This record gives sequence, C-alpha cells and structure tokens, in this order.
Amino acid sequence: MERVNHGEMTTTERSHAEASKVSNTSPTDVEEQLQLADGDAVLKCFSPLLNSLKMFGLYFTQASRRIHEASTSISGTTGSKVTRKWNGGRIYAMVIMVIFWLNAARMLSAFDKADTFGAVLLLKLAAISAALHNAFQHTACFVGSETGNLDRVFYDATLPKSDVVRYRRLAVIHTTVCWISFLADVSVFSIPFFTLNGTLPPFGMHIFMPDLLLVLAKVVTVLLLIFVEFTWFFSHSVNYLVTSVLYDQFRAMNNDFHRAINCRGEFQGSIRVFRRRHQQLSQSVQNADKFMMISNGAGFCCHIFNLILVVYCSIFFQNETVGQDAIYILMYVYWLASTLFGLTLTAGQGIVINHAVCVA
Repeated sequence: MERVNHGEMTTTERSHAEASKVSNTSPTDVEEQLQLADGDAVLKCFSPLLNSLKMFGLYFTQASRRIHEASTSISGTTGSKVTRKWNGGRIYAMVIMVIFWLNAARMLSAFDKADTFGAVLLLKLAAISAALHNAFQHTACFVGSETGNLDRVFYDATLPKSDVVRYRRLAVIHTTVCWISFLADVSVFSIPFFTLNGTLPPFGMHIFMPDLLLVLAKVVTVLLLIFVEFTWFFSHSVNYLVTSVLYDQFRAMNNDFHRAINCRGEFQGSIRVFRRRHQQLSQSVQNADKFMMISNGAGFCCHIFNLILVVYCSIFFQNETVGQDAIYILMYVYWLASTLFGLTLTAGQGIVINHAVCVA
C-alpha cells in the first residue's frame, strides 16, 4: 500500500509539474525564450534605407515615438485628433509630391490634334502611365510617413534578435543595390539625352528651341528623371521589406502553433496568446495596406498597361521603335525588363501576404 501511494504521489507531482509548465507559459516567458527584440531595434535596423528615402522626400518623421504612441492610444479611445506639426521633412515631401502630380498633369499636354494611331501616340500613353505611376508611388510613401503606419509596421514587429541582425544586413544590401542601380540608370539615360541635339529618346520627339532654353529644359528633365528613378527603385525596396517582415511574423506564428500540437492532435498551448498575436499581426497588415494598396494598385494597373503598349509597339511598329539602331533596342529591352520586374514584384507581394494570412 505504501508503494502504491508513493507511486501515485510521484505521478501526480510529475503531471502537475508538466501542467504547470504549459499553463504558466506567459507571453513574457515566450519573449524571453525567443529573445525578441524591441521595436526600436527593429526600426533602427532599417535606418540606412530610411535615411536614403529622406533625401528625396519619400520618408519623414513628425514626433518622438513615445508621444506618437500616447497620441494613438488616446485617439483610439476618445476619437480625438492629434495635431501634426509642420517640419522641414514634411514640407519637403509634400513639395516633391506636388511636383510629381504637376509633372503627371504636364504629360497630358503631349497630345495634339494632329495625332494619329501609331507608335508616337501609343508611347505618349505609356509616358503618361509611367508619370501617374510615379506620382502614386510617391503618394504612397507620403501617406505611410504622414500616418506613421510605415514606422508602426516595423515598430510593432515581434522578431527574434537573430532576424533583426539579418534584416540589418538585408537593409544595407538593399540600400547599396538600389543606389548602384539608380546611379547606373540615371547615367545611361542622361548621357545620351545631353549628347543628342534636340532629341528626346526613345520616343522620337524632336525639340527645336534656342540653345539656352534647350539646356534648361534638359536640366529640368534630368532632375525629374533623377527623382522618378529614385522613387521607382526605393519604393519597391521598402514595400519588399515590409512584406518580408509581415510574412516572417506569420510564418513564425504558424510554426509555433504547429509545435503546440502534439502527436495525438491535442493542443497544448494558450489559445489566448495565439489569438492576441494574430490580432496584432492583422492590425499590422491593415496598417501596411493603408499605404501599400496605393502603390501596388497603381503599379499593377500601370505596369500591365505599359507592358501591352511596349510589346505592341515593338512588334507592329518596329521601324519607329526597335528597328532604328542598337541604342533604341537596348532602351526598349530595358524598359520591357523593368516593367516585368515591377509587375512581378508588385503581384508577388500581394500573393505572399494573402497566402500567409490564409494559412494563419
């Protein structure tokens, strides 16, 4: 009898200890085990890319993060609006955004009553579509900074410290590659633009004006080209990193959920903890969608439209486009490749996030 009672006491103590390990697992214990990084560390690891965005008005900050968190919590409960102060970064970003939209409106003046269906008319439509796409891209970056949702996605991310180190390295790689591609792209397009007298490739537009005005027009065009190309490269990079951060969090949550299910199909974790993590991730997806839907929606439509126009002109109007010389062939091939790359990246981001949300 004593042996039996002793065995029962041993088994019950062991079962109570195992149950206490499962039941006493709190979110703080999980964070300590996984060594999660805080929001400041996650946001600071993207500083090389964010600082580059500030140079061309694609990113700005308005207040300290603590004040911003307090204001959002107050507005979420009482519905009061928080006054935003005008600083240099916000004014600069708004001025650049207005210039982008004025440039898109200026492109509408390219039409003429004498235009007929042909390569010139189709390329004018493609140029207007590209200008609208760039304006929407800059608007998406402005909305992300104005609402603070871009910072909030990174700040609310729950990532292990090992992933923070990886993302810091990835941010440096993205910044370096974007700067190299941007400088190479601007050089390739600006040098022929200044060397060819009175011609604007690849659209075949010939401009006749005094030399001084022609130089001024070329300088303004190159400046617009610099801002356009920078916006194209770096906005895609930011969207890719935002998608990667959200996807890694969904994947980590799914892996933790599967590990909480034993071989007999019994769930041994805390439903409340997983529900809270899922709600936080869903809120982060909504915050990212508030500015990414602008760039992704416009990018998908404009890329599809430009892809059709470029392929159509290259096939049915070869003499006016790719059939002129080798420079025109390279420019159209690059135009087609960049359009396909942007379309693939834009569509892939939406597919990846949708897949992660559906699996979760």
